[in-house]
Amino acid sequence: MEADWLLPLKEKLGFLGPTLPTPSISKVPKKLRKVDKEAYSPQMVSIGPYHRGNLDLLGMEEHKMQYMRNLLHRGENDSVETLDNCGKAIKNLDFRVRECYADKIRFESFDATKLGEILLVDGCFIIELFYKYVIQQDTNLNDPIANNAWMVSALQHDLVLLENQIPFFILEELYNIFHERLNISTEHSLASLTVSFLNLKLNVRREGISTEPNHLLDHLHKCLLPTSGSDSSGSPPSNDSSGSKTRGFDLCASKLSKAGIQFKKNESHLLDIKFDGGKGVIEIPPFSVGATKSLLRNLIALEQCGFSNSCKTFHISSYALMMRSLIRSSADVQLLEEKGIITSDLEGSDSVLGLINDNCKNVYVKHFYFRELCEEVNAYIKTR
Repeated sequence: MEADWLLPLKEKLGFLGPTLPTPSISKVPKKLRKVDKEAYSPQMVSIGPYHRGNLDLLGMEEHKMQYMRNLLHRGENDSVETLDNCGKAIKNLDFRVRECYADKIRFESFDATKLGEILLVDGCFIIELFYKYVIQQDTNLNDPIANNAWMVSALQHDLVLLENQIPFFILEELYNIFHERLNISTEHSLASLTVSFLNLKLNVRREGISTEPNHLLDHLHKCLLPTSGSDSSGSPPSNDSSGSKTRGFDLCASKLSKAGIQFKKNESHLLDIKFDGGKGVIEIPPFSVGATKSLLRNLIALEQCGFSNSCKTFHISSYALMMRSLIRSSADVQLLEEKGIITSDLEGSDSVLGLINDNCKNVYVKHFYFRELCEEVNAYIKTR
Protein backbone atom coordinates (compact mmCIF):
# COMPACT_ATOMS: atom_id res chain seq x y z
CA MET A 1 0.00 0.00 0.00
CA GLU A 2 1.31 3.43 -0.96
CA ALA A 3 2.73 5.37 1.99
CA ASP A 4 0.62 8.49 2.56
CA TRP A 5 3.59 10.54 3.65
CA LEU A 6 5.20 10.07 0.22
CA LEU A 7 2.34 11.73 -1.65
CA PRO A 8 3.51 15.35 -1.11
CA LEU A 9 7.04 14.39 -2.13
CA LYS A 10 5.81 12.69 -5.28
CA GLU A 11 3.75 15.75 -6.11
CA LYS A 12 6.86 17.95 -5.82
CA LEU A 13 8.91 15.53 -7.91
CA GLY A 14 6.19 15.64 -10.53
CA PHE A 15 7.01 19.28 -11.18
CA LEU A 16 10.63 18.48 -11.97
CA GLY A 17 11.99 17.69 -15.40
CA PRO A 18 15.37 16.08 -16.15
CA THR A 19 17.07 19.44 -15.46
CA LEU A 20 16.20 22.39 -13.27
CA PRO A 21 14.44 25.20 -15.17
CA THR A 22 15.94 28.66 -15.32
CA PRO A 23 13.64 30.97 -13.37
CA SER A 24 13.13 34.61 -14.29
CA ILE A 25 11.30 35.99 -11.23
CA SER A 26 12.50 35.84 -7.65
CA LYS A 27 12.86 37.70 -4.40
CA VAL A 28 15.53 40.40 -4.42
CA PRO A 29 18.78 39.08 -2.88
CA LYS A 30 19.04 40.03 0.79
CA LYS A 31 22.42 41.71 0.25
CA LEU A 32 20.72 44.25 -2.03
CA ARG A 33 17.43 44.60 -0.17
CA LYS A 34 19.13 45.58 3.08
CA VAL A 35 20.65 48.64 1.37
CA ASP A 36 17.24 50.13 0.53
CA LYS A 37 14.14 48.05 1.22
CA GLU A 38 11.76 50.65 -0.22
CA ALA A 39 13.38 50.49 -3.66
CA TYR A 40 12.20 46.89 -4.06
CA SER A 41 8.82 47.00 -2.29
CA PRO A 42 5.47 47.89 -3.89
CA GLN A 43 3.85 51.10 -2.71
CA MET A 44 0.31 50.47 -3.87
CA VAL A 45 -0.36 47.27 -5.80
CA SER A 46 0.62 43.62 -5.58
CA ILE A 47 1.30 41.94 -8.92
CA GLY A 48 1.93 38.20 -8.90
CA PRO A 49 2.22 35.94 -5.86
CA TYR A 50 5.11 37.36 -3.80
CA HIS A 51 3.29 40.28 -2.17
CA ARG A 52 -0.17 38.73 -2.31
CA GLY A 53 -1.96 39.30 1.00
CA ASN A 54 0.19 42.26 2.05
CA LEU A 55 -2.15 44.27 4.26
CA ASP A 56 -0.74 47.57 3.03
CA LEU A 57 -1.74 46.69 -0.54
CA LEU A 58 -5.20 45.21 -0.01
CA GLY A 59 -6.89 48.51 -0.83
CA MET A 60 -5.99 48.08 -4.50
CA GLU A 61 -7.63 44.67 -4.85
CA GLU A 62 -11.05 46.21 -5.41
CA HIS A 63 -9.60 48.56 -8.03
CA LYS A 64 -7.98 45.62 -9.81
CA MET A 65 -11.28 43.77 -9.93
CA GLN A 66 -13.03 46.88 -11.27
CA TYR A 67 -10.43 47.29 -14.00
CA MET A 68 -10.81 43.62 -14.91
CA ARG A 69 -14.60 44.05 -15.09
CA ASN A 70 -14.20 47.12 -17.31
CA LEU A 71 -11.90 45.23 -19.66
CA LEU A 72 -14.27 42.27 -19.94
CA HIS A 73 -17.18 44.57 -20.81
CA ARG A 74 -15.33 46.37 -23.59
CA GLY A 75 -16.36 45.43 -27.12
CA GLU A 76 -19.42 43.53 -28.26
CA ASN A 77 -18.48 39.96 -27.35
CA ASP A 78 -19.97 38.08 -24.43
CA SER A 79 -17.95 39.00 -21.33
CA VAL A 80 -18.63 35.61 -19.71
CA GLU A 81 -17.34 33.76 -22.77
CA THR A 82 -14.27 36.00 -22.86
CA LEU A 83 -13.58 35.34 -19.19
CA ASP A 84 -13.84 31.60 -19.83
CA ASN A 85 -11.37 31.87 -22.71
CA CYS A 86 -8.93 33.78 -20.53
CA GLY A 87 -9.28 31.25 -17.73
CA LYS A 88 -8.66 28.29 -20.04
CA ALA A 89 -5.59 29.94 -21.53
CA ILE A 90 -4.06 30.56 -18.12
CA LYS A 91 -4.91 27.10 -16.78
CA ASN A 92 -3.05 25.50 -19.68
CA LEU A 93 0.06 27.48 -18.74
CA ASP A 94 0.18 26.57 -15.03
CA PHE A 95 3.25 24.34 -15.24
CA ARG A 96 5.15 26.83 -17.40
CA VAL A 97 4.29 29.66 -15.01
CA ARG A 98 5.64 27.79 -11.99
CA GLU A 99 8.95 27.27 -13.75
CA CYS A 100 9.32 31.06 -13.96
CA TYR A 101 9.49 31.51 -10.18
CA ALA A 102 12.63 30.77 -8.21
CA ASP A 103 11.05 30.01 -4.85
CA LYS A 104 8.59 27.66 -3.25
CA ILE A 105 5.75 29.11 -5.31
CA ARG A 106 6.71 26.45 -7.84
CA PHE A 107 5.60 23.76 -5.43
CA GLU A 108 3.36 24.46 -2.50
CA SER A 109 2.38 28.08 -1.89
CA PHE A 110 -0.52 28.20 -4.37
CA ASP A 111 -2.64 25.55 -6.01
CA ALA A 112 -3.57 25.90 -9.67
CA THR A 113 -6.87 27.63 -8.88
CA LYS A 114 -5.36 30.26 -6.60
CA LEU A 115 -2.36 30.97 -8.79
CA GLY A 116 -4.58 31.09 -11.87
CA GLU A 117 -6.85 33.67 -10.22
CA ILE A 118 -3.87 35.87 -9.33
CA LEU A 119 -2.53 35.73 -12.88
CA LEU A 120 -5.93 36.40 -14.44
CA VAL A 121 -6.87 39.36 -12.25
CA ASP A 122 -3.41 40.95 -12.31
CA GLY A 123 -2.96 40.37 -16.03
CA CYS A 124 -6.33 41.90 -16.91
CA PHE A 125 -5.63 44.82 -14.59
CA ILE A 126 -2.36 45.61 -16.37
CA ILE A 127 -3.91 45.33 -19.84
CA GLU A 128 -6.83 47.58 -18.91
CA LEU A 129 -4.42 50.04 -17.31
CA PHE A 130 -2.32 50.23 -20.49
CA TYR A 131 -5.38 50.38 -22.74
CA LYS A 132 -7.02 53.11 -20.70
CA TYR A 133 -4.02 55.40 -20.30
CA VAL A 134 -2.05 54.83 -23.50
CA ILE A 135 -4.59 53.96 -26.19
CA GLN A 136 -7.71 55.73 -24.94
CA GLN A 137 -5.90 58.34 -22.83
CA ASP A 138 -8.99 58.25 -20.65
CA THR A 139 -9.35 60.79 -17.83
CA ASN A 140 -12.67 59.59 -16.45
CA LEU A 141 -13.58 61.72 -13.46
CA ASN A 142 -15.14 58.67 -11.80
CA ASP A 143 -11.85 56.77 -11.85
CA PRO A 144 -9.91 57.51 -8.65
CA ILE A 145 -6.66 56.37 -10.25
CA ALA A 146 -7.03 58.61 -13.30
CA ASN A 147 -7.46 61.67 -11.12
CA ASN A 148 -4.62 61.00 -8.74
CA ALA A 149 -1.13 61.70 -10.08
CA TRP A 150 0.45 60.01 -7.05
CA MET A 151 -1.44 56.77 -7.70
CA VAL A 152 -0.34 56.68 -11.34
CA SER A 153 3.25 57.37 -10.28
CA ALA A 154 3.04 54.62 -7.64
CA LEU A 155 1.75 52.16 -10.25
CA GLN A 156 4.61 53.05 -12.58
CA HIS A 157 6.98 52.36 -9.68
CA ASP A 158 5.34 49.08 -8.69
CA LEU A 159 5.16 47.55 -12.17
CA VAL A 160 8.96 47.54 -12.59
CA LEU A 161 9.82 45.77 -9.32
CA LEU A 162 11.52 42.39 -9.65
CA GLU A 163 9.31 40.87 -6.96
CA ASN A 164 6.14 42.28 -8.55
CA GLN A 165 6.11 40.45 -11.87
CA ILE A 166 4.07 37.88 -13.73
CA PRO A 167 5.38 36.11 -16.84
CA PHE A 168 5.19 38.16 -20.03
CA PHE A 169 3.69 35.24 -21.93
CA ILE A 170 0.67 35.42 -19.61
CA LEU A 171 0.17 39.08 -20.50
CA GLU A 172 0.65 38.28 -24.19
CA GLU A 173 -1.89 35.46 -24.03
CA LEU A 174 -4.49 37.74 -22.46
CA TYR A 175 -3.61 40.69 -24.69
CA ASN A 176 -4.07 38.58 -27.82
CA ILE A 177 -7.58 37.69 -26.67
CA PHE A 178 -8.55 41.33 -26.12
CA HIS A 179 -6.54 42.69 -29.06
CA GLU A 180 -8.94 41.18 -31.57
CA ARG A 181 -12.00 41.80 -29.41
CA LEU A 182 -11.26 45.53 -29.08
CA ASN A 183 -9.89 45.98 -32.61
CA ILE A 184 -6.66 47.46 -31.29
CA SER A 185 -4.28 48.85 -33.92
CA THR A 186 -1.24 46.73 -34.72
CA GLU A 187 0.99 49.67 -33.78
CA HIS A 188 0.01 49.09 -30.16
CA SER A 189 2.00 46.01 -29.21
CA LEU A 190 2.12 45.00 -25.57
CA ALA A 191 5.82 45.86 -25.55
CA SER A 192 5.23 49.40 -26.85
CA LEU A 193 2.36 49.97 -24.41
CA THR A 194 4.66 48.97 -21.56
CA VAL A 195 7.26 51.62 -22.38
CA SER A 196 4.62 54.27 -23.06
CA PHE A 197 2.74 53.78 -19.80
CA LEU A 198 5.79 53.63 -17.58
CA ASN A 199 6.85 57.11 -18.76
CA LEU A 200 10.49 56.33 -18.12
CA LYS A 201 13.04 58.95 -17.16
CA LEU A 202 15.59 56.97 -19.19
CA ASN A 203 16.11 57.00 -22.94
CA VAL A 204 15.26 53.51 -24.19
CA ARG A 205 14.86 51.82 -27.54
CA ARG A 206 11.24 51.19 -28.49
CA GLU A 207 11.94 49.06 -31.54
CA GLY A 208 14.26 46.25 -32.54
CA ILE A 209 13.78 44.02 -29.47
CA SER A 210 14.18 40.61 -31.07
CA THR A 211 13.59 38.25 -28.14
CA GLU A 212 10.47 37.90 -26.04
CA PRO A 213 10.99 39.28 -22.54
CA ASN A 214 10.40 37.27 -19.40
CA HIS A 215 8.31 40.02 -17.78
CA LEU A 216 7.84 43.81 -17.79
CA LEU A 217 11.10 44.57 -15.98
CA ASP A 218 13.01 42.25 -18.30
CA HIS A 219 11.49 44.06 -21.28
CA LEU A 220 12.85 47.38 -20.02
CA HIS A 221 16.23 45.74 -19.49
CA LYS A 222 16.25 44.57 -23.10
CA CYS A 223 15.20 48.05 -24.26
CA LEU A 224 18.26 49.53 -22.57
CA LEU A 225 20.77 47.14 -24.10
CA PRO A 226 22.75 48.35 -27.12
CA THR A 227 21.89 46.85 -30.47
CA SER A 228 24.52 44.60 -31.98
CA GLY A 229 27.19 46.69 -33.63
CA SER A 230 25.53 50.01 -32.75
CA ASP A 231 27.49 50.84 -29.64
CA SER A 232 31.20 51.64 -29.62
CA SER A 233 31.69 52.25 -25.93
CA GLY A 234 31.14 48.84 -24.43
CA SER A 235 33.27 45.74 -24.21
CA PRO A 236 31.53 42.45 -24.99
CA PRO A 237 31.93 39.76 -22.34
CA SER A 238 34.30 37.75 -24.49
CA ASN A 239 36.75 40.65 -24.41
CA ASP A 240 36.78 40.84 -20.63
CA SER A 241 38.68 37.62 -20.02
CA SER A 242 42.10 39.23 -19.74
CA GLY A 243 42.00 39.44 -15.96
CA SER A 244 41.58 43.22 -16.09
CA LYS A 245 40.42 44.68 -12.79
CA THR A 246 39.23 47.92 -14.36
CA ARG A 247 35.88 48.89 -12.90
CA GLY A 248 35.78 52.58 -13.74
CA PHE A 249 37.78 55.73 -14.42
CA ASP A 250 41.02 56.36 -12.52
CA LEU A 251 40.00 59.99 -11.96
CA CYS A 252 36.64 61.51 -11.04
CA ALA A 253 34.81 63.98 -13.29
CA SER A 254 36.24 67.18 -11.79
CA LYS A 255 39.82 65.86 -11.96
CA LEU A 256 39.29 64.59 -15.49
CA SER A 257 38.10 68.07 -16.40
CA LYS A 258 41.21 69.66 -14.91
CA ALA A 259 43.30 67.18 -16.89
CA GLY A 260 41.75 68.41 -20.13
CA ILE A 261 38.78 66.08 -20.62
CA GLN A 262 35.56 67.76 -21.75
CA PHE A 263 32.10 66.44 -20.89
CA LYS A 264 29.20 66.71 -23.29
CA LYS A 265 25.60 65.56 -23.05
CA ASN A 266 24.22 63.46 -25.87
CA GLU A 267 20.62 62.40 -26.41
CA SER A 268 21.30 58.74 -27.07
CA HIS A 269 20.41 55.69 -25.00
CA LEU A 270 21.59 55.27 -21.42
CA LEU A 271 24.55 53.02 -22.20
CA ASP A 272 25.73 54.87 -25.30
CA ILE A 273 28.71 56.61 -23.66
CA LYS A 274 31.47 57.56 -26.08
CA PHE A 275 34.99 58.96 -25.90
CA ASP A 276 36.58 60.92 -28.72
CA GLY A 277 40.31 60.57 -28.10
CA GLY A 278 41.13 63.12 -30.79
CA LYS A 279 39.17 65.86 -29.07
CA GLY A 280 39.33 64.58 -25.52
CA VAL A 281 35.53 64.58 -25.19
CA ILE A 282 33.35 62.14 -23.25
CA GLU A 283 29.72 62.10 -24.38
CA ILE A 284 27.19 60.85 -21.82
CA PRO A 285 23.38 60.58 -22.11
CA PRO A 286 21.35 62.45 -19.46
CA PHE A 287 20.54 60.59 -16.25
CA SER A 288 17.89 61.54 -13.68
CA VAL A 289 19.37 60.40 -10.38
CA GLY A 290 16.42 60.38 -7.99
CA ALA A 291 13.59 59.60 -10.42
CA THR A 292 15.24 56.42 -11.67
CA LYS A 293 16.44 55.06 -8.33
CA SER A 294 13.99 52.19 -7.94
CA LEU A 295 14.05 51.19 -11.61
CA LEU A 296 17.85 51.20 -11.74
CA ARG A 297 18.17 49.11 -8.58
CA ASN A 298 15.64 46.55 -9.77
CA LEU A 299 17.41 46.28 -13.12
CA ILE A 300 20.65 45.71 -11.20
CA ALA A 301 18.92 43.11 -9.01
CA LEU A 302 17.71 41.34 -12.15
CA GLU A 303 21.29 41.17 -13.42
CA GLN A 304 22.68 40.07 -10.07
CA CYS A 305 20.27 37.11 -10.12
CA GLY A 306 21.67 36.19 -13.56
CA PHE A 307 18.45 34.71 -14.92
CA SER A 308 18.82 35.30 -18.66
CA ASN A 309 21.68 35.64 -21.12
CA SER A 310 20.96 39.35 -21.53
CA CYS A 311 21.43 39.82 -17.79
CA LYS A 312 24.74 37.96 -17.62
CA THR A 313 26.49 40.83 -19.40
CA PHE A 314 25.92 43.13 -16.39
CA HIS A 315 25.23 46.23 -18.49
CA ILE A 316 23.28 48.18 -15.86
CA SER A 317 25.47 47.03 -12.98
CA SER A 318 28.48 48.19 -15.00
CA TYR A 319 26.80 51.54 -15.61
CA ALA A 320 26.30 52.05 -11.87
CA LEU A 321 29.95 51.23 -11.15
CA MET A 322 31.15 53.50 -13.93
CA MET A 323 29.06 56.42 -12.65
CA ARG A 324 30.37 55.89 -9.12
CA SER A 325 33.93 56.18 -10.39
CA LEU A 326 32.98 59.42 -12.13
CA ILE A 327 31.05 61.02 -9.26
CA ARG A 328 32.97 61.05 -5.99
CA SER A 329 32.45 64.57 -4.62
CA SER A 330 30.09 67.55 -4.71
CA ALA A 331 32.39 69.12 -7.31
CA ASP A 332 31.71 66.17 -9.62
CA VAL A 333 27.96 66.49 -9.08
CA GLN A 334 28.05 70.22 -9.82
CA LEU A 335 30.13 69.76 -12.98
CA LEU A 336 27.86 67.11 -14.48
CA GLU A 337 24.74 69.06 -13.52
CA GLU A 338 26.13 72.13 -15.29
CA LYS A 339 26.67 70.01 -18.39
CA GLY A 340 23.10 68.71 -18.23
CA ILE A 341 24.31 65.14 -17.85
CA ILE A 342 22.71 64.51 -14.46
CA THR A 343 19.55 65.97 -12.99
CA SER A 344 18.18 65.36 -9.55
CA ASP A 345 15.13 66.03 -7.41
CA LEU A 346 17.17 65.25 -4.30
CA GLU A 347 18.25 67.85 -1.75
CA GLY A 348 21.91 68.68 -2.15
CA SER A 349 24.99 67.03 -3.60
CA ASP A 350 25.47 64.76 -0.60
CA SER A 351 22.14 63.06 -1.30
CA VAL A 352 23.17 62.48 -4.91
CA LEU A 353 26.52 61.06 -3.82
CA GLY A 354 24.84 58.78 -1.30
CA LEU A 355 22.45 57.40 -3.89
CA ILE A 356 25.21 56.85 -6.47
CA ASN A 357 27.24 54.94 -3.88
CA ASP A 358 24.27 52.91 -2.63
CA ASN A 359 23.50 51.78 -6.18
CA CYS A 360 26.79 49.87 -6.13
CA LYS A 361 26.73 48.34 -2.66
CA ASN A 362 27.06 44.56 -2.79
CA VAL A 363 26.99 44.67 -6.60
CA TYR A 364 29.26 42.22 -8.44
CA VAL A 365 30.10 42.20 -12.15
CA LYS A 366 31.91 39.39 -13.90
CA HIS A 367 32.16 41.37 -17.12
CA PHE A 368 32.58 45.15 -16.80
CA TYR A 369 30.84 46.51 -19.87
CA PHE A 370 32.68 49.85 -19.92
CA ARG A 371 36.18 48.40 -19.47
CA GLU A 372 37.39 49.42 -22.93
CA LEU A 373 36.01 52.95 -22.60
CA CYS A 374 37.50 53.51 -19.14
CA GLU A 375 40.89 52.09 -20.10
CA GLU A 376 40.99 54.35 -23.15
CA VAL A 377 40.27 57.44 -21.04
CA ASN A 378 42.73 56.35 -18.34
CA ALA A 379 45.46 55.89 -20.95
CA TYR A 380 44.65 59.25 -22.54
CA ILE A 381 45.12 61.05 -19.21
CA LYS A 382 48.55 59.49 -18.69
CA THR A 383 49.76 61.05 -21.93
CA ARG A 384 48.74 64.57 -20.92
